[in-house]
Amino acid sequence: MGQVTKACSHLEKETIKQKIKLASSHWDRQKWLVIYNALADPRLSAQIARHCGVSQGFVRKVIQQYNRTGEIGLSTPGKGGRRNCYLSWDEEKQLIDGFKEKARRGQIATAIQIKLA
Repeated sequence: MGQVTKACSHLEKETIKQKIKLASSHWDRQKWLVIYNALADPRLSAQIARHCGVSQGFVRKVIQQYNRTGEIGLSTPGKGGRRNCYLSWDEEKQLIDGFKEKARRGQIATAIQIKLA
């Protein structure tokens, strides 16, 4: 028999219900639903996963994150986006505007010129 999956009571059940209702994305809603289930009715992670419609690994990962760090552990940046940039938006706009001006005059920018700039 496996271990019962429990969530620490960092937040009250009513607060978690509100988080489920106000979640901005499907995955955020799923995370809060898993936590609510583990807090309200602790049972095996396989049973929680089956009840919530997610994988057993997802349940384990979410519960571990929540138990370690609380609510902050669940707010991840998500997929995609612009997180590895060297220039700010304004600096990048200035850089590109210089190449746009050359393009208006009929000149073609090469990759080497862009890299050096």
